[in-house]
Amino acid sequence: MINYREAISLDLPVLVSMERVLFADAPWSMGQFKEEFKGVPKTRYFMVATDEQDQIVGYAAVLVVAPGVEADVLTVAVLPDFTRQGIASQFMGELEAWSSEKGAPAMMLEVGVNNASAIALYEKLGYQNISTRKGYYGPGLDALVMRKELGV
Repeated sequence: MINYREAISLDLPVLVSMERVLFADAPWSMGQFKEEFKGVPKTRYFMVATDEQDQIVGYAAVLVVAPGVEADVLTVAVLPDFTRQGIASQFMGELEAWSSEKGAPAMMLEVGVNNASAIALYEKLGYQNISTRKGYYGPGLDALVMRKELGV
């Protein structure tokens, strides 16, 4: 069974090691994680998914700088052995709920143009492709920008 909880600073080394595997082209550094984590809980929300052994198998984060400003999904990551179990969908629901509570009217995210499974999930959840960012993840690594109204 998968459990969900807010991330704590002690989780950061695990998240950094997972990041290097899951996003090898452009992983966040420990410094980047620490910088983003400074905003918890005022402007950022980080959460993790854990398995039966309480091992972290996924993580997600969102940024809402102020009420009335669109939320920005910072990351959604799930280990390959745990994909297709609804973890990313659960993460997105939690991030959307938190963002709505913070007064965000919509959610924005970037996803690699080659990440067909993530794009399909986001479309299923109501996100629409609004543009493409060339080289977002590095040279030749473009991202789709997707958006969803939250109905605040």
